[in-house]
Amino acid sequence: MRSSFILALTLSLLKRASAATSTTFDHIIVGGGAAGLVLAEKLSRNSSVSVLVLEAGFTTDDVVPALFSTFIGNPTIDWEFVTVPQPHVSNNVISLPRGKALGGTAAVNGMYFVRAASKEYDAWENLGNPGWNWKTVDANIKAMENFTPASPSDAATFHATDIPQNHGTNGPISVTYSNYWEPNPLIPAYFNTSNALGIPTNTHASGGSTFGVWQSPCAIDAKNRSRSYAVNTILPAAEKRPNLVVMTGAQVTKITLLPGTVSSGNVRAGGVQYLTNNATQNVNVTATGNVILTAGTYQTPKLLELSGIGNSAVLNKFGITPRVDLPGVGENLQDHFATSVSFQLKDGLGPEVGQLTVNSTFFAEQFQLYLTKREGPFASVPGTTLAMIPFQTFINATRLTSLKASLDKSLKAFKGTPFEEQFATQRNFIEDPSVPQIELVMLPLNQDASVTVDPTKLYMTIAAVYMHPFARGNVHIASTDPLQNPLIDPNYLGITEFETGIMVEAVRFVTDKMATTKPLSDLIVKTFNPAPGSSDAVLQKFVQSTLQSSWHPCGSASMLPKAQGGVVDPNLKVYGTDNIRVADASMIPLEIGTHTMATVYANALHAADVI
Repeated sequence: MRSSFILALTLSLLKRASAATSTTFDHIIVGGGAAGLVLAEKLSRNSSVSVLVLEAGFTTDDVVPALFSTFIGNPTIDWEFVTVPQPHVSNNVISLPRGKALGGTAAVNGMYFVRAASKEYDAWENLGNPGWNWKTVDANIKAMENFTPASPSDAATFHATDIPQNHGTNGPISVTYSNYWEPNPLIPAYFNTSNALGIPTNTHASGGSTFGVWQSPCAIDAKNRSRSYAVNTILPAAEKRPNLVVMTGAQVTKITLLPGTVSSGNVRAGGVQYLTNNATQNVNVTATGNVILTAGTYQTPKLLELSGIGNSAVLNKFGITPRVDLPGVGENLQDHFATSVSFQLKDGLGPEVGQLTVNSTFFAEQFQLYLTKREGPFASVPGTTLAMIPFQTFINATRLTSLKASLDKSLKAFKGTPFEEQFATQRNFIEDPSVPQIELVMLPLNQDASVTVDPTKLYMTIAAVYMHPFARGNVHIASTDPLQNPLIDPNYLGITEFETGIMVEAVRFVTDKMATTKPLSDLIVKTFNPAPGSSDAVLQKFVQSTLQSSWHPCGSASMLPKAQGGVVDPNLKVYGTDNIRVADASMIPLEIGTHTMATVYANALHAADVI
């Protein structure tokens, strides 16, 4: 059983960590998530270099694809981050699930293994980061990927297909498509309705052009139909190396900075402080080594600030002596956000995956099928059918012109600020239909919490995700207690008139176009909330009361010129420091229109080359 393998792996890691006697390493990696483990594996290929990974969580056995969301709210594997009250979203406090485990959020997420449009990665380079572009990211994604195509019948019927040349086949992370498509008529109908509304079927979405309707491949082992991630692919061999130590249950609380500065005028990290088994420990870095933060978008800026690196005003508020005044730390926070509409479907279409939550007999039968044959709904990620579309696809020209005028008015306030160049890039993307702005994800289950699910009925949900928000948020320490979660303000719908208007139009497209256009409309019995034909006021209230995170935060330690609010340079070195690097999603300067896991893997692989 896979769970037995993972338990054995956990014990081997703990045994190695407890047996390690060295207190000095060439590279100390803070956070054993997707980025941290990729970095550790690649850096430790050099046997003369010692590498330590410190991970606060432990190993999870959450490898069954359909059960990925069960980690939410479990404090042993979910950091349980939440936002501060969001004033433009009915003052709601919104959950921000992140994986607290070896492997990070890649150990518990929905496993989409996808790329953004090529122009989005090229924008990173254009913002002042030479070498960080589509060519680099795509090459590194391919280097991480071991792709298995879908069966010919799944490719033909459910559009689970892409050009083979767009994928890697020799990397460690197994990638393939879901293979449970019930109810069978639903996906073909979704594709055909999308086509009828001007959304083309995309058979090459991994090649840098994501516009259209397509199936997302996922990080699933094609043979045993379980999650494929760094812990069960690259780590088993790497952790046998004597120069690599991976410690779990070790939460870093501070980077220890040496007194004074080095000849360059920068401060230098001497090591880190961490907590394990309720005891504080210290570990040092060599004179030529690095402390590399891969603690995640919410934790990395927290650690920088606790260590005296950040905006002096923030640090002084908590009595922390500023060692590096770096105002960009914790700023430029970006995240995808979404709302969804659920529907009741006609009877007799076939079982849908939502039945697993309301029909215990179906659950037991299907789980046994998974255990014995690796088949059925548990062997797949529920809901990999998606459409990525520009505004021009679903907003009429007059309305879009009005919304853009509102946006331009709002952006005037940022002229002369560090955000000006970023916003100009984003604004240009709006005029380019090859850069999608909205993702429409179809899931064969109900997600409307106000609906009492009838176990004898079938349901569908279409989630509308805004992928390029203009509003910027921030994340900062809440106190000097290193175990307290930071204050996270994504500022959802912060460019209020424009971003709320966009979401209103996206929901209207779902209810008034998608759900009323054949052949999808032939399968729908009822639209729940909001009703078709709803007014702007009703739709605005719906958006502002139901909006949620889509779990793709980035930007809080951005790779940008310092004058643009940057925290790290193109070599991922924190400004004002000699040997502190950042290599997780927090360094992504401009949110990408895709699910971020594959990109985080790729960035870490490239980071090992530049460090």
